[in-house]
Amino acid sequence: MTMNALTASAAALFFNHDGEVLIVNPTYKDHWNLPGGAVDIEQGENPYDAAVREVREELGITPPIGRLLVHAWLTVPGRGAQVLYVFDGGVLDHDTQAAITLQASELSEYRFCPPHGMEDGLIPPHLAGVWQQALIAHAEDRITYVPVRL
Repeated sequence: MTMNALTASAAALFFNHDGEVLIVNPTYKDHWNLPGGAVDIEQGENPYDAAVREVREELGITPPIGRLLVHAWLTVPGRGAQVLYVFDGGVLDHDTQAAITLQASELSEYRFCPPHGMEDGLIPPHLAGVWQQALIAHAEDRITYVPVRL
C-alpha cells in the first residue's frame, strides 16, 4: 500500500450444513482468510461484484452471494486505509462444495472450521474482530460497521 492509499476488498462468508465457516489458505500470506480479494476500482467494479468475481476465480463456483454483513474500515497509520466488505454467502450444498476447484496460483487449500476455531491463529489477528462481527451480523440478520486501527 502506498502512502495515504485507500484500497477496497470484498469477501464472502460461507457455511456448510454443520455451521462451519469456509476459509482458504492463500499462497502469498501467512494466514488463512475468507474467500475474496481486491475490488478493481480502476475498472469501476463495486464490492458486491468483486466478491462474486473473486469467489468464481478462487473457488471455481458461482453460488448466490447475499446481503452485506460487515463494512470494516482498517486504518494503517502512515500508510492509508483499507475498506473491507463481507457478504453473506449462505450455506453451500454438498454439490457446490464438491465442485470447489482452487485457483492454484493463489490458494493452496480450503477447509471448513467451527466459527470459534477461526480465532486460533489461523486468520490474521487484526481481522478476528471483523470475522466475529460478520458471524454476529449473519446470525442477527443485520449489517455491522467495524473500525479497526492497526
